[in-house]
Amino acid sequence: MSLRDIVARVGGRERTLVLYEPVSDRLLEQVREYLAPYPLTVERRDGGEALSGTAELTDGDGSWVRTDCSDLSAPLRPETFEATLSDVLTRIDRTTFTSYDGARMVSASREIEDRAWRFGRGTLHAGFQRASALRRQTDVYRRLASKDLDIHAYAVPEGDAPTLDGVTVHLVDDEEIAATWFVVYDGDGEDASKCALLAEERDPNVFRGFWTYDPRVVDTILSHLSTRYAAPT
Repeated sequence: MSLRDIVARVGGRERTLVLYEPVSDRLLEQVREYLAPYPLTVERRDGGEALSGTAELTDGDGSWVRTDCSDLSAPLRPETFEATLSDVLTRIDRTTFTSYDGARMVSASREIEDRAWRFGRGTLHAGFQRASALRRQTDVYRRLASKDLDIHAYAVPEGDAPTLDGVTVHLVDDEEIAATWFVVYDGDGEDASKCALLAEERDPNVFRGFWTYDPRVVDTILSHLSTRYAAPT
């Protein structure tokens, strides 16, 4: 599975959030309003006594996560919605995007890089497309390299690549590297700390992709990098 395949797979996921009875019409309407911007169907079902008062998120691949939502009622405040359904919401790719420019991609990358900086351990992989883009980020990655992080940077050769102590630079003349932008943090092996940004450049300086905290997606990206580019994960 290529990086482009992963972008397509995450962007095309079919997910359903089921609220099991008892659920009022108004509560169902509000939950749908809160989740309207995201690729998700919200349904109400009778699950019997065993599932009463629970919420269940299901993926197209059959996986699911459940959480207690028996305390939810309308009118539903945003902070209550976020707190009660936090286990479910962390599994929803609410951060899929279709038209980020370079500036927004840099901003999204900082989310991943900052998490790696705060934890200060583990492995960070970053794809810069071209070596010239890596040169523009040398200060950021020298700072990250001051932590106990195993850092791998990928770019298509374009002039001299910068020398960065503590960063393994992979110069790869590969169309996939030229076409994708990624920053992937393995959370030092802890699923709850894993995160990734991955996007494909569809038009000049226009990116389509996602960032995610789903450890399964993060592991899929890391596995691909390891298999194709022989970089340790």
